[in-house]
This record gives sequence, structure tokens and C-alpha cells, in this order.
Amino acid sequence: MTNKRTNNNNKNGSRTAQTRNTQNKRPQTRTTNKTTRPRKNKRKKGLHRRKSAIKRRKQLIVLVALIAVISIVGIITKRTVTFVSSIWPNVIAMKNSMTGGAVDTSHVDTNEQYDVSDEKQQTLEIRHNVFIDVGCGGNETGYVTKSNIKEKDLNLEIAKKVAKELGRQSDINVIMSRQEDVYMSPDERKSLASSQDAEVFVSIHMAAESTGKAEGLETIYSSSAKNGSADFASLMQTSIAAFVKTESRGTSAYDLSVLRDNSMPSIYIQCGFLSNSNDEKNLKDENYQNELAKGIAQGILTYIDAKK
Repeated sequence: MTNKRTNNNNKNGSRTAQTRNTQNKRPQTRTTNKTTRPRKNKRKKGLHRRKSAIKRRKQLIVLVALIAVISIVGIITKRTVTFVSSIWPNVIAMKNSMTGGAVDTSHVDTNEQYDVSDEKQQTLEIRHNVFIDVGCGGNETGYVTKSNIKEKDLNLEIAKKVAKELGRQSDINVIMSRQEDVYMSPDERKSLASSQDAEVFVSIHMAAESTGKAEGLETIYSSSAKNGSADFASLMQTSIAAFVKTESRGTSAYDLSVLRDNSMPSIYIQCGFLSNSNDEKNLKDENYQNELAKGIAQGILTYIDAKK
């Protein structure tokens, strides 16, 4: 009996030892796993944080560079817009004068403008046909002042006054390119003058420039003309200067489309600079307009008389 128990005890002891050893091994394995895994995670987390920091710095650099580029572009754009806006009305006026435009359907108040009867029907009764070309018109407004005075309206007012002065002469027939706010291309103006057998072609305009300092009167003729246009321009400049008190800028030769290839002596009168405050004030004054119209009419009559 004793031996069996001993054997049993030995067996139980062995089992207990084995159980203990097994139990001892399991915690060791778990402990080893617990201590190993956090170390790996820490390495990964540290690497991830460094990569994130580098990425954020790169994004910040890109953002700062983008803001700097936008700021520079904004400054350049603002200066460019300011410069273009200061010269744009004159660029458009010159472009339309050279190449043409479209018809403007906007309403223009012409209540204070002179009305002139249609002289085109009297062509056969008069010996001297004078063509008065009214600059701009329609969507070609020309220069616009800060007080919203449009060149096209002043051109028409002065042209009608010139027509009225010439209408006092029984041997003069006046043909106007327009008597209302419509657009006519340079070719249409020249074609109309030619079809009416005009003896002279007088285009009435205003001038403008960006500084606001230029002022005075100037008469232009085509640089390619060989039909007496240069003499006509010189005589006209002298005549107007005798009637109005303004700076005389003399005559100049330019190859403007409205003057080019005209068969008759043709001139382009710049009555003053709307960009200049003194000229603008004069050109809006009706008394000044009347004297200016008399000077232009007298220049035309003098030239025609000299050719008889």
C-alpha cells in the first residue's frame, strides 16, 4: 500500500512539476511578447511623426511660396489695370478711327444740338460742296472726361455750328457725315464725300493724352497726300488761331485712315485736348464753340476762294 501511494505521489509530483513548468513557461512567453511589441510600435510611431513633421513643413513652404506669387501677380495686375484704364479710351478711339466699329443703339440727348437741314439734295444748285466729317459716333465714343463729357457729342455740336456758318453763303453746299449719334466707318465717310463731289474734306475731332498736360489746337493732313492738303491744313490752323485764344500746335502729317487716298484736299482738326482741364472747360463753353466754328468756316471759305 505504501509503495502505491508513493508511486502515485511521484506521479502526482511529476504532473505537478510539469504543470508548474508549463504554467511557468506560459507567463514567460506572454511577458516576452508584451515587452517586444511596444518597442516595435514606438519605432513606427516615431518614424511616422518625423515624416508627418517633414510633410507639414513642405506644405507650409508651398503655401508661403504660393501666397508670395499671388501677391506679386496681384501688384503687377493692379498696376497694369491702372495704366491700361488711363489710356484705354484713347486706344479705342484710335482703333475705331483706323479700322471701324459697330452701331451704338444707346440713347443720346441731342436737344441742345443744332439741327441742320439735309443739304445733300441741293448739290446741283451749288458750286462748292464742302464735306464736314463728324468724328466718332455710335459705339465709338472717343475720349470721355471725368465729368462724362463724350468726344462724339462735342464733335457733333461743333460740326453743326460750322455747317450753320457755312450755310450763310449762297455758293456753299454743306454735306455732313452724320447729324445724329450713329457710327460710320472711315471708308463710308470717304465714299460719301466722293459721291457728293466734295471739294474739301474737313474731319472734326478732339484730342486726349494720359498726362493731362498737353493742350491746344492742331491740324493734321495725310502724309501721302499730294492734292493740296498740306496747304489747306496750314491755312486752317492760322484761321482758327485768329478766332480763339488757345495754344497753336501747328500742323502735322499722319497717315490716318479717314484721310488716306482722298481725292480732295482733306484735313483732320483736333480742336483741343479733353484730357486737359482748361481745354475741356473751353470746349464745353458755347461761346468758345461758336468762335471755333467761325474760325473753321473762315478757313474753308478762304481756301476755296484762293482756288478760284
